[in-house]
Amino acid sequence: MSIQALLKRQLPQFSLAQVQTLTSQLYGIEGEYREVVSERDLSWLIKQSSGETVVLKISNAIEVEGIVDFQVKALQHIAERDPSVPVPHMIATKSGKLFDWITADDGTAHMIRILSFLEGDVVYDTPAAHNSTTRYNAGALVGKLAKALGNFFHPHARSNIHLWDISRALDLRPHIDDIEDLDLRTLCRDILERAESFTLPKLKSTRWQVVHQDAHSGNMLVDPNNAFLPTGIIDFGDMGYNSIVAEVVEAADSFSLEDDDLLANLCEVTAGFDSSYPLEENEIDLIYDALLLQYAVGSIVVGSRLIHDQEDNVHVEDADKYGIILKRLNQHGREQGIRRLREACRFPVYSPREADDEIFDEHYDELLEKRENKLGPIWHFYNKAMRFTRAKGGWMYAADGTAYLDSYNNVPQIGHSHPHVVKAIARQAAVLNTNTRYVCDIVADYAERLTAELPDHLDTCIFVNSGSEANDLAMQIAKALSGNQGGLVLNMAYHGCTELSAKMSHDSWAHLPPEQWPQDIEPLMVPDTYRGPYAGDLEAGEKYAADMDRAITALAQRGHKPAAFMVDTAMCAHGLTEVPDNYFNLTAEKTRAAGGYMIADEVQAGCGRMGTFWGYRAAGLDHANVDFITMGKPVGNAHPLGVIILSSKMMLQFLNGSSPMLFSTFGGNSVACAAGMAVLDVIEREGLIEKSNRVGDYLRAKLSKLAEKHSIIGDIRGRGILTGVEFVSCRKAKTPASAETDVLIEAMLARRVMVGKGADNVLKLRPSMAWDETEVDFFIAALGDSLEAIAAGR
Repeated sequence: MSIQALLKRQLPQFSLAQVQTLTSQLYGIEGEYREVVSERDLSWLIKQSSGETVVLKISNAIEVEGIVDFQVKALQHIAERDPSVPVPHMIATKSGKLFDWITADDGTAHMIRILSFLEGDVVYDTPAAHNSTTRYNAGALVGKLAKALGNFFHPHARSNIHLWDISRALDLRPHIDDIEDLDLRTLCRDILERAESFTLPKLKSTRWQVVHQDAHSGNMLVDPNNAFLPTGIIDFGDMGYNSIVAEVVEAADSFSLEDDDLLANLCEVTAGFDSSYPLEENEIDLIYDALLLQYAVGSIVVGSRLIHDQEDNVHVEDADKYGIILKRLNQHGREQGIRRLREACRFPVYSPREADDEIFDEHYDELLEKRENKLGPIWHFYNKAMRFTRAKGGWMYAADGTAYLDSYNNVPQIGHSHPHVVKAIARQAAVLNTNTRYVCDIVADYAERLTAELPDHLDTCIFVNSGSEANDLAMQIAKALSGNQGGLVLNMAYHGCTELSAKMSHDSWAHLPPEQWPQDIEPLMVPDTYRGPYAGDLEAGEKYAADMDRAITALAQRGHKPAAFMVDTAMCAHGLTEVPDNYFNLTAEKTRAAGGYMIADEVQAGCGRMGTFWGYRAAGLDHANVDFITMGKPVGNAHPLGVIILSSKMMLQFLNGSSPMLFSTFGGNSVACAAGMAVLDVIEREGLIEKSNRVGDYLRAKLSKLAEKHSIIGDIRGRGILTGVEFVSCRKAKTPASAETDVLIEAMLARRVMVGKGADNVLKLRPSMAWDETEVDFFIAALGDSLEAIAAGR
């Protein structure tokens, strides 16, 4: 069907008397007739003597039977799929047909059908309905309709061609010159050019299905006694196969020239739609463009009708409206349109995802000022705080779309935004998110699965919200059960930010005057096999462990005994220091002999990053020497979750002693446990522990090759994917190259790699297990280029 044919409406030619006779013969229906304005068909309301009203429609001669059958079947499908969606139903002829053929005096054949009448006031004609609540509710109803049509199929779904279909907007190009207003003509031409290069190709990547695509305010009904409540959607004549976006923008066509904020109207309808039929990210970012295109189409159609069909009393009487609204919408700009639509539907901030996506001003200075005013200074490793808008796998993306390889963030254990974890969180949050006060399947199942391969004395989980909380509570329990109040940690250790875990973090208070140091905590010498006093010594383990005796004595002199020795078995805070093989077992035995417990802080070491699921195993610590395992947010792939694993006997002793109740209001909630369970799924299904070893070995081999060329690389160490690289100005003297390391971090950032320090001269590489050899190669190339630049003084 040609555009020219559609522009000429050619309404069916039937007199009222003919229509009344035909209706009586075919349906046995008689009553008072009132014609309803329609673009292509003839329509009447018939009020019968019974008081019931029906809608009679006679189709345009160019309409094919399949199109009408398509509309009829769609109404039947909606009624079956979601009876709560208020749409008309078909009324059959006396012979049981849902539509029939009739002939006009000019010999043209037309289809006739009757539908039920929906009570309500038309939104367009109801001033009280022009408000944000009604727009939101109308959008929600259109979303329900779209959802009901989501699995509907009909062979003629693509055949219902009409002028207002934005996917066919380019067909109207020859008629742009019919627009008298030169500025409007130019704007429409620009919008169609953008549609050809951007909007329409992007629409192809959105969801397509059968859509009503005419649910504007003229086809939306509200309750006469409650203008906030939509009661029906009518006129399925423009229904077709199109993008979900087309449905949204048509539903948003509720603007009037008196509206102060057109984007507010658009956002309200869109948010309502999204509440019933959630939009996807590529769809929300096209709505503003699609709306401009829709109003450009309207402007072209009206401009042409003003010349060729001035009797089009549906559109011509509001001829100026399309152009005025289009110009006002265009003034907002795409950046503001997308930003406000995302805010309305609570999408994250816009971020370019593909090479041809538009890049907006990131408003960095304004955002930074707001951030620092409301949150205080940002703690970061770089000269300038980074702003990221999205992340995936091993990469993080800045507001301009630049991809940075992430070798720093330890929280996304299996990669940023892993789809399986995202899905698990969303599905559980959609049905239940509550705490461990109640019996909840996912919580118990997760605890059972997490402890399945641990020894019998590590059989019970306590869930909290973070690694800091886990370490804090583990220390509380150790104190309560041992009766001791002292703590042992490694020099410059970090274990959290709560009052007790910060006390166990020597790094948090080492800078203070000695008189402000906690008297019940004693740090131990770091068992460093590269640069420590016993480096290269065959008895390094025993000699370093002997410092435990000194520490226990020091505590005793201050009136304390050790409740526990807490240690990060990955040694992340120390630059992933290589520890003598037997050190941890020796210190565990000494701690226990002094009446304390051994706490393995697995916040960074656990879940496979060290090449075994449990980091203490990779560090050579025997099962029997572990009394507590603590875990933090990496166990939930960045979702707030902390875990303490201990024996059920110890937990019951604690509950029956100083703490009659052990409860974290939202620790281990059902959503957090769903995230944790999903992480375990991914580690198993994707073979990530094996991969951690493979990729980590590949990384260290590549680093060793690089060290042959750059003498500043003094030491390379690590297990699994965790790797430390220590820089020295003299390999023989092992002189720390601290200043050069700081320069290197910025140089790597300039080459799109994020790295952080463990010690002043050590790169602490904690990639997610999403890394593969491709990421390693990118990292090595950036490091090599950076080291060459530093060596050359650039």
